[in-house]
Amino acid sequence: MASSTRPTIMDVARAAGVSSATVSRVINGAPTVDKQLRSRVEEAVAATGYVPNALGRSLRRGGTSQIAVVAPDAANPYFTQIISEVERIARGQAHSVTVAHTEEDLQLEQQCFAQLVGRQVSGVLLVPVDSARTDISVLTSAGIPVVLVDRDIEGAETDLVATDNLDAGRQAARHLYERGFRKPAVIAGPESLRTTEDRALGFLSAWQAAGGEITTDAVHRGDLHVESGRKLVQALAGGETDCLYVTNNRMSAGAFEALRGRTDAPALLATDDDLWTRLVTPSVSVVVQPVRATSRAAARMLGQRMANPEEEPSTTLLRSKIIERESTARGTGSVGA
Repeated sequence: MASSTRPTIMDVARAAGVSSATVSRVINGAPTVDKQLRSRVEEAVAATGYVPNALGRSLRRGGTSQIAVVAPDAANPYFTQIISEVERIARGQAHSVTVAHTEEDLQLEQQCFAQLVGRQVSGVLLVPVDSARTDISVLTSAGIPVVLVDRDIEGAETDLVATDNLDAGRQAARHLYERGFRKPAVIAGPESLRTTEDRALGFLSAWQAAGGEITTDAVHRGDLHVESGRKLVQALAGGETDCLYVTNNRMSAGAFEALRGRTDAPALLATDDDLWTRLVTPSVSVVVQPVRATSRAAARMLGQRMANPEEEPSTTLLRSKIIERESTARGTGSVGA
């Protein structure tokens, strides 16, 4: 088969008339493959000129390999914690880790994928840029296993480890409602990003279930960065809002900055327990994602996927918890105090 690009495992599968999982099993020496199928795959490998991923085979056979972690924001402490934890786990298993940052840019994300295919990484832990538009076919066509972390991709048949974001939003609503607040606002990300969108939806549903009045007008959208959190909260100044739930960590920092010093400052419930949330005055209540458990589960799932590529994809959702501090305590919680 003539091709201007390096042949992929999908090219072999098409030439042999089998699934990519069958090709993977043949390449990796699985003893359960039918002899006739094995012969067809071997002939297709020769015909296409496909070069198997030696690094991936070495992992499955107990040797060293290279895995990649692809995250959207190098400055976001949540993603740096994931990378750090995965690197720690990989060192314990004698595997190396490549880190790539996509800066929330779809084009750069595709460039990263192409580079990882060229490096023949054994597997990828991916925090996608966009739940609707990220395309991982470059990786999957090359037979590289992908485990999604933190964010899902609509319609993608691959493994996912993430926070139960609907539940996180519900916890946030109950926390604020039970402390007597009645006029909330929610700072969320773009509608296309399921993480912050689900947190906002969970908040709205739980607030209404508790008997509170709220509409979608209470949701204000930013771009996940500090400045948008600051500007959105500044725009709410002088209104009736008595509490704020901010659905990502960097916008939480911007929200606190905008509230600090205001005599009319509402209560603030942030996302993720960054160092600043404990050191500022008043200290900030947070909805904490289980970053270590997420990283461990994702690394474990990637190892299982590389060893058994034909298994059905699975989803693991982990529960957040709330740490209550001064910023949501009635009487002592004014950020502007």
